[in-house]
Amino acid sequence: MFSASRAGAPHGHIIPLFTDPHRPDAGDTAPASSAGGPLDPYWQQVAAHHERRMARQQAFDTEIAARRLDGEIASAEADVAANAPADGEGLHHAMHGEVDRHTGRVLLKGRFDTLFDNFLKQAPPELRAGLASRKPALREAGSVRMAMQQLQRRAQYEQDQLAAAQAEELDTIAKSDPDDHPAFDAARHAGLDLIAKMNLDPERRLQAEAAWRDRAATTRIEALIARDPRGALELLRGVIAQQAQPGGGQTFKNDRGQDNGS
Repeated sequence: MFSASRAGAPHGHIIPLFTDPHRPDAGDTAPASSAGGPLDPYWQQVAAHHERRMARQQAFDTEIAARRLDGEIASAEADVAANAPADGEGLHHAMHGEVDRHTGRVLLKGRFDTLFDNFLKQAPPELRAGLASRKPALREAGSVRMAMQQLQRRAQYEQDQLAAAQAEELDTIAKSDPDDHPAFDAARHAGLDLIAKMNLDPERRLQAEAAWRDRAATTRIEALIARDPRGALELLRGVIAQQAQPGGGQTFKNDRGQDNGS
């Protein structure tokens, strides 16, 4: 992860830290100051230049290390997501644990904590403080990502389960007597009841309910066509006639006077 040592300058060469055409005379090989006193302006500039250079170097190395850390966090999040259950349960906590919103204290450690702490131990000592200061922000950003993934996984799970349940109900309708109104209503309401229990906003709930009613009615009509084409034709004519009238409803009767409302 990190190299064991840093490459130094070749032997016999000195990397200049500061150059200035107005250096002191060649004879001035030491700072012109009394023991323990302040440095003269030239050497003060040399010291300041060295401090700035080292600060930039440390900032650069910290950023490179942080990029490696980001990559490891992303890899860990992908692994946690890949091994989470179909409904996404526990996905967020497995990665980022739980933090007290009021105090910021970690109540439950997750994989993020283990990964970060191990990374920090292997980092050069001079980089650890800079990396450690990023931990709260990295946890917060990752927590939002994993929470969104968990919500999306749950939403997809509910959609998949709804589709499977509705397929069973449609199969029941298709195999039932299309004139068996109680059986049709039971199958249709089973689909609506499941939609009512889903985590949907009001608009999407209405859309899902309308789509289910249409599919249930279509399946019932297809079953009637298969059994009694003439009766189905009269049924469709009645539907079209009612929909053409102002306030026309969905209740209609076939040629035997039976109610086929959906």
